[in-house]
Amino acid sequence: MKILVTGASGFIGRYLSAHAAELGHDVVGTYLSQSELTTHTPKHARVRWEALDMRRAADVQGIVDRHRPDAVFHLAAQAYAQKAWKDPLDTFDINVQGTIRLYEALRQHPPANGVLLTASASAYGAPPKLPVGEDSPFQPTNPYGVSKAAQELLSLQYASNFGLRIVRARLFGTTGPGKTGDALNDFARQVAALERTGKPSQMKVGNLDKRRDVSDIRDVVRALCRVFEAGTPEQPVNVGAGQSYSIRSFVDELVRLARVPITVTVDPALLRPTDESDNRADISRLTALGYAPKIPIQQTLRDALDYWRVADAAPPAGA
Repeated sequence: MKILVTGASGFIGRYLSAHAAELGHDVVGTYLSQSELTTHTPKHARVRWEALDMRRAADVQGIVDRHRPDAVFHLAAQAYAQKAWKDPLDTFDINVQGTIRLYEALRQHPPANGVLLTASASAYGAPPKLPVGEDSPFQPTNPYGVSKAAQELLSLQYASNFGLRIVRARLFGTTGPGKTGDALNDFARQVAALERTGKPSQMKVGNLDKRRDVSDIRDVVRALCRVFEAGTPEQPVNVGAGQSYSIRSFVDELVRLARVPITVTVDPALLRPTDESDNRADISRLTALGYAPKIPIQQTLRDALDYWRVADAAPPAGA
């Protein structure tokens, strides 16, 4: 099967495209800038890489025309809430109008096996009750969340009006070895750096009392494939752990695994003015498709720490 993965150079895209290539599929992965291909996370040798800017309709049309994919995993997005606040127009151009450009191109060459949209639990905003089910209303609290909600509505509309099979996987927290910008890896990277000093050290942290539903990327890839295989356009599917973990537990376990004594200190400068205390997905719809997580959070923490012990001690992998 020929698979097009937009945004394949991102964290989830790297793992997903590699998984598909290992299964023997013909995978074309897209990236926005060359710098995205020069990271610590290696690229799979059999993934073919092409530059793609979702803001350019001709480029989006061109890649669909050239490859005529049997399946599309649409991951390309501006995925940072802080950046969305600073430049909502660009975020909407990439996430919303970019999705329209893709679907318009796919109308001309419908993929035989369909499309999977990686949607986001950010569209829920701060739900009034937990766990969060797929029927919870969209109440996004930032422009990024609004853009992801719009992507979903567009997907439903194109599926209903034009017969495209577009399934929606609504992602909660995703983590794992090599991710940047999330709490678990930030802590793991700090511990690895403190270990290299070879002496007792201090780690500064923010609010450790909040809880998050996070899943290992290797489980998330399996979940995405299951949603793609068995999901329907009418029903979005939450992809999460179905439980939340305290941020404090991440720190405690990493300190326990550290090779030097580490003390933990709360730095007021790292505390956010507002931060939701908990989020947890209802994944009953996902489990009904035959999915069950395999990787415990303790393994994710160990693997992330081992990753940064090596990655930050070596130069980035070449493009």
